[in-house]
Amino acid sequence: MDDEQLVNVRICNYLHEAEFIKSVLESVGIDAEIPDQYMAGVQPALGAAIGGIRVQVRSSDLARAEESLAAAIPAE
Repeated sequence: MDDEQLVNVRICNYLHEAEFIKSVLESVGIDAEIPDQYMAGVQPALGAAIGGIRVQVRSSDLARAEESLAAAIPAE
């Protein structure tokens, strides 16, 4: 990613949830990052201790990312 500020689009409890969110975003052309992925992969229990596993996008992509996720993942 470039130098544009990254913002949280979702905070997940588990790494596999964050990876799914990232794949949904990337499928519509939005670059996404999981900055906590290595820590969560090595010690999954720490995800909750740090407040969840963040999925981040560029601030300019946030609105489109929210729309894409809302369309792809039905509300519970």
